[in-house]
Amino acid sequence: MGLLTSEKQRNRFIALLIKHNLKLCIVSYTAGLLWFLALAYQPLNAGTYFSENALLPGLVESDLPSLLQSAVVYKSEVEAELKKDTKVSPHKWIYKKFQDMGLETFSQNFSVVYPFKSISTTVVKGENIFSILRARRSASTEAIVLSVPLRPLGSKEKTGTGGGIALALALATEFKKKPYWSKDIIFLFSDFDEIGAMAWLDGYHQTKSRYILSDSLEGRSGPIIAAINLELPLENINYFNIKLEGFNGQLPNLDLVNLVVRLCRRERSQVALHKSLEDKGHIHTEFGDSFDDYKKALSTMLKMMWYQASGAPSGNHGLFQKFHIEAVTLEGVVARGYRSTDLSTTAKIIEGIFRSLNNLLERFHQSFFFYLLPSTSRYVSIGMYMPPFGLMALAGLIKGIALWVGSDSDDSKTREEEEASQTDDKQKGDTQTDKQKGDTQTDDKQKAEELKKGENKSRGDEPDPAIEKKSKSKKKELKSGQKEETNNDQTKTEKGKRGSGDAAIMEDEKPKSSKGVTTIVPVILISLLLSWMAHQGPELLTHIMPKFRIQTEDVFAYSLVAIFTAALVYPKLMKRKSSELDILSLDWQLLKSVALIAQTLALAAIAVLNISQAFFLTAFMVPVTTLVRPSSYRFVRWLQMIALVLVSPLCLMFIVGVISAMPRNSVLELLTQGFANSKSLIFLGIMDSYLFNAWTETIITAVIFPIWLLFWAIPWIDAKKSEV
Repeated sequence: MGLLTSEKQRNRFIALLIKHNLKLCIVSYTAGLLWFLALAYQPLNAGTYFSENALLPGLVESDLPSLLQSAVVYKSEVEAELKKDTKVSPHKWIYKKFQDMGLETFSQNFSVVYPFKSISTTVVKGENIFSILRARRSASTEAIVLSVPLRPLGSKEKTGTGGGIALALALATEFKKKPYWSKDIIFLFSDFDEIGAMAWLDGYHQTKSRYILSDSLEGRSGPIIAAINLELPLENINYFNIKLEGFNGQLPNLDLVNLVVRLCRRERSQVALHKSLEDKGHIHTEFGDSFDDYKKALSTMLKMMWYQASGAPSGNHGLFQKFHIEAVTLEGVVARGYRSTDLSTTAKIIEGIFRSLNNLLERFHQSFFFYLLPSTSRYVSIGMYMPPFGLMALAGLIKGIALWVGSDSDDSKTREEEEASQTDDKQKGDTQTDKQKGDTQTDDKQKAEELKKGENKSRGDEPDPAIEKKSKSKKKELKSGQKEETNNDQTKTEKGKRGSGDAAIMEDEKPKSSKGVTTIVPVILISLLLSWMAHQGPELLTHIMPKFRIQTEDVFAYSLVAIFTAALVYPKLMKRKSSELDILSLDWQLLKSVALIAQTLALAAIAVLNISQAFFLTAFMVPVTTLVRPSSYRFVRWLQMIALVLVSPLCLMFIVGVISAMPRNSVLELLTQGFANSKSLIFLGIMDSYLFNAWTETIITAVIFPIWLLFWAIPWIDAKKSEV
């Protein structure tokens, strides 16, 4: 409390902060980074558990036979249908199969309008198929969704989904026979992956999209409490890969993830997170605290953060999370050296998940929604990872506050020095004036005494003509002397006035002080203008690019490169041009303080929404932006500029593209593929923002980019000239 109430203690704290701010920044950032990375170490995180006891995972035995014959039959039929046309999905065949079962089966048509009509006016059309198994024990008050994306057999970019179609048909046949379902089960087959899922969810919840135009649904159920998305190939798989990440870094409730993992292990199937398998012997044991285990856990956690930081979903489940529906994707991975899992085992896992979800009395709400997973059996909650992240971001805040306080103290000292110098000049001027007046009075007294002496000598006698002549001449000299003194005083006064006028002119000719808020306002306005151009530029440039027949990805990439290049030279254009000075005149301490505080607030806000995105931005940007400052050495200035360019948004996108392209046979091939990946990243980010209202593109162009532009102006200031 002494720090808040005692002014002496407050001043002492401020003095220590200004003096040791750089050391505090380094210690805070380093400690936060090491602490965050250490969270993957098993003693520093916690084991997963169920918060929702109503799930009762694995409490009942499976009703399915050890060999689900219907799954085998449907698998061969699906394979035959897919081979008929490798470029088309079997929509009509799936519709007929579900209709033959006696279930309520519907189709939904939708179309996708390209956001940039000036480039392409093509309208992509698709069709979703869905069927509803009504619960016998309720009035369609709640529902669970089993989703399978429709992918042609010729699609090699993503995992095939023929096994998922066969499994959904087999489960629908078996589920229809059971009387214990209290929730409707919806079997959804979406066209064009995320786009089809978004069209169906818009129709189900009666929402409208500007670019995804979907028909209204003929059949509906109650609120959807959970969804499982299957990506299973026709071949027998070796392990399951769980996908969690949704749009804008959103994650499903941790209880749903624990449910899927627990039931996979009950059926002795291996499960991984982002294809990172863990040692069976270290699951739920006291082991796992060796250095090799730590490296494995750290790699898994960073992989999850890598996918989450993109802000894009890793599967169709991400669309359900937009509507507050807890969902995950189960991907079947075919790999050598692992025990295979057939469709019958997978059917038992899905049956167990749906029977557990059938027991829920309310929505998922008890477990964590913000977490990181170093393995499928360990988790790092928001209460664990926010303190180290706060230390990392605190480094910039400490430097910003130190510059703010230091700038105020420098201004107060400057004002005090100016006032003291003005007082001294005034006192000196008064002293010189008094001295001149004293000398003049002394001369007048001496001359008057001499005249009196001459008069006393001639008193009583007749006036001597010579003496009278002499006294008259002295009086004339006295009068002429007084006139000369008066003229001299007037001349000095005029010279003083001219001198003061010349001094004022000289002061006007001097460069004005580069202090105050008004000096940084132009930089802030230009930064906001450039950020608006980066956010709206790609759409504006699409109106002129069709004449040059440039591909869409190239339009977006090259337009951002052009805006970024213009941003690099804006400090040069703002420099003051004169014969003596060539500097960017602004209060760099105030500018950096404002930029650091804005950066800290932005990173803290992003961390609440997407901790992974905020972590990587903080890890790269904070060290550079904290240390950058004006320098009188050209080498140091260029070094700072290079560091700032490396942490710029566009360069970070290129680095992400290069990392995604690793490994490659040569450096040239790596850079080429990295550039192609970065173009795709920019294109997908912009398209996601238009089609699905994703925030990543807006955060980068409207938040991070203008803050970076404020820092970019600082190295352009000469440290010596800026003090003029």
